[in-house]
Amino acid sequence: MLTKRFLESLKHLYSVIRKNLFKCVLRRTSVNGRVFCSLLLISVVIYYFSVEKKLLNFDGKKILKMSNLSDHMSIVSQYYEMRKSWKTSKLGSLLFKNETFDLHKQNKTFIILVWKYWNWLRQRHGRLMNQSKDKATLLSCDVKNCVFTGNDSLIDSVDVVLVHIMREVYPEVQNRSINQKWIFLNDESPQHAFMYGSSLKKIFDLSNFFNWSMTYRSNADVPVPYGRTVALDVPVKENVTYESIAELIPNFQYKRSDVLVAVAMSNCHVPFRMKFLEEMQKYIKIDIYGKCSPNRLWCNDSCKDINQYYFYLVMENSRCRQYLSEKVFHFAYGKGAIPIILGAPPRDCKTLLPPNSYLHAKLFSHKDLADKIISIIHNENDFFSYHLWRNHFEVLNEHGYFGSKSYHLCRLCEALNYNDDKRKIYKLDDMRHMLDSKALCRLK
Repeated sequence: MLTKRFLESLKHLYSVIRKNLFKCVLRRTSVNGRVFCSLLLISVVIYYFSVEKKLLNFDGKKILKMSNLSDHMSIVSQYYEMRKSWKTSKLGSLLFKNETFDLHKQNKTFIILVWKYWNWLRQRHGRLMNQSKDKATLLSCDVKNCVFTGNDSLIDSVDVVLVHIMREVYPEVQNRSINQKWIFLNDESPQHAFMYGSSLKKIFDLSNFFNWSMTYRSNADVPVPYGRTVALDVPVKENVTYESIAELIPNFQYKRSDVLVAVAMSNCHVPFRMKFLEEMQKYIKIDIYGKCSPNRLWCNDSCKDINQYYFYLVMENSRCRQYLSEKVFHFAYGKGAIPIILGAPPRDCKTLLPPNSYLHAKLFSHKDLADKIISIIHNENDFFSYHLWRNHFEVLNEHGYFGSKSYHLCRLCEALNYNDDKRKIYKLDDMRHMLDSKALCRLK
């Protein structure tokens, strides 16, 4: 997509060279210098007219797709049909299946012990306002009948014990009440679920220990995804044109055409993604930001420089089921870029991400992927079709990164109020379905 800003820059460059051609050719320049100036002018003129010709084909008012309420409902229905067979908790049905039902808050207060790491968790996911250290304000949460504490001595009397398994610090089972819920919390992929522990805890040792799960997975008892795709009640626009879709794309006016793809990386020691990046750079230029940048392109907290790119390379630290982090929800969709996914498998991206909104690296060779990127940019209809989803859906960031709100504490309180209260226990196979990297991840 060749932007108006780029065209104006090109026109300015053409004008400058034309005005200074006489100086360049006749005033104190060598023969090689005059040849260089002449060739530069010729190339810019040729490129200018070829670009201008392409831009003349752009019609901002051209109808891309008619969209009324009936069409919108059909698109939304087809999307959620893919999730119909998912096994979810009641809260999961609310978050992922677009289901609605009567919600009745429990007539009690739930006391939740965050084992050992409450200070860390409330700083990361809580918002404390004029409250004691034992209570967290559930801002904007539909339910507020939960009290959080870090007082481990209360373990025998609380309603819930929340254990962050990444730390590998577990309570000793002593006078455990049958009415308590023990919940394991994991925000990382199975490959990194125990990354801060001193030794890898065997999944076998954790079987018959927990009652509920709290992870990014859709089948968790308490789903806490990094982000979600949700349907709008009505379409934003009825007659969708190039111009109207462009209005829905964040930072569209800032996009650049000299470099189409960007990525922000700080961990340069994940072999599969470094290899992928190396191969892709053989066919297309990619700007790298962060600690892995060879050109010292740094990102601040919001990394506004990423706003300039049409595509964002989403390279997760592991390729595991449903593991889609803030890289796709914030750095790609949130900044108006088309994600190029190297992470969760295509089947998960199809059901979790907006329809026709991304490219998946697994479905292309490196060269074909680069060619596809360039092809999209040179075809307005193709390009805007990758953003047509914005007329029917929105993407929510829900993990607390980059200014977004974290819903962890709220989701836990909601689950305690809404989920079925039937007692359950996570046996060995259940733990494997949530944490076994050999079964859930592509390791090579």
